[in-house]
Amino acid sequence: MAPSPAIIATTPIGVIALADGAVKYRKLFDGDAGSRAERFAKALEGEVIEEVREAVSALRDGSREIAVAPSTLLTNLAKEYPDLSFREVDGPLCLERLFAENGLVSSVEEYRRLVKEVMDRIVTAELKEAVARRDMMIVHAVHILEDLDKQINMFYTRCREWFGLNFPELADLVDDLEQYMRIVAEFGSRRNMTEERLREIVGPKKAREIMEKAASSVGADLSPEDEERVKEVAREGLRLVNLRKEQERYLEELMSAEAPNLAAIAGPILGAKLISMAGGLEKLARLPASTIQVLGAEKALFRFFRTGRGAPKHGVIFQHPYIHGSPRWQRGKIARLLATKIALAARIDYFSREDRSGELRKSLEERLAEIKKKYAQPPPKKHRKPSKKGKRKKGKKRK
Repeated sequence: MAPSPAIIATTPIGVIALADGAVKYRKLFDGDAGSRAERFAKALEGEVIEEVREAVSALRDGSREIAVAPSTLLTNLAKEYPDLSFREVDGPLCLERLFAENGLVSSVEEYRRLVKEVMDRIVTAELKEAVARRDMMIVHAVHILEDLDKQINMFYTRCREWFGLNFPELADLVDDLEQYMRIVAEFGSRRNMTEERLREIVGPKKAREIMEKAASSVGADLSPEDEERVKEVAREGLRLVNLRKEQERYLEELMSAEAPNLAAIAGPILGAKLISMAGGLEKLARLPASTIQVLGAEKALFRFFRTGRGAPKHGVIFQHPYIHGSPRWQRGKIARLLATKIALAARIDYFSREDRSGELRKSLEERLAEIKKKYAQPPPKKHRKPSKKGKRKKGKKRK
């Protein structure tokens, strides 16, 4: 029967090493809970701390194979001690009893209390780090942008319905919501409109058309009080429009600082939306390109899994001009290309933080040109052969 491997266990309060059931090394981390949290956090990140090296030295004369916890230490231990074999601990260890029986703590209860203090410090530090990451600011900024879009659309709809009582023809002449609300906020009634002022908002040609329609409008007149109220609604809608523009500028600055490669490939606003959908830049960087391609199309994807029909080719990345500005038969291929480049850009932004936006952009455009050239024409339509089912053979008559 092969001997059991030696064990090195790094805990939140210290390190203990066992061989053949006997304790060969034991040591508590020095200092208070904060110092212990720093030491244990380093071990969790894979750093070989001094206490672990001392434990290896205590075991290496009698053991060539050592099981290690936590497993994050394995890679660096293998590099530092190539003559030894390291693997993950595969069985349960009653560490609280081992620490208590070997005099490292006075009781199991004390061990649990000390471990809780250290883990509380580690969790607090991780939370502070997560909040300090500016990519989380991007997530919240995108949520605000989406809320602003809903509010703007609501104010525009109410403004259009209300002002439509006075000048219903204006909705057919002006389809830009900001221009429409500026006209309402400026005049409040069609009878107050002047062509000179309208030119500043919509241009001379459109201003002339509006004045002609205003002269023959079928709308009802508004009282001065009604005019003032509808103007207030339009002003509030315009205030939200300006706030949205400021929010977009803020997002573009954030993306330029935190994810320049992603901003160059996807555009700052679409890139920010992808970060928000993934839950942060780190999570986006760890997603495969195939998942990024369908982010935002979850309902269609689940329907495909359920029915086996209509697999989505793209999710929110459809908003990218390379996709929605291309012919239908090219969109799936361009979506795959774009998702691949987005995945690469996000990984560079998170892991190496190099600005390789020029290189990535050039590579994307070259591959896009190849797709456009190769698939310039739509594929030939497949003609289905008529089903033979139900056809009668020649010469046979129905009785």
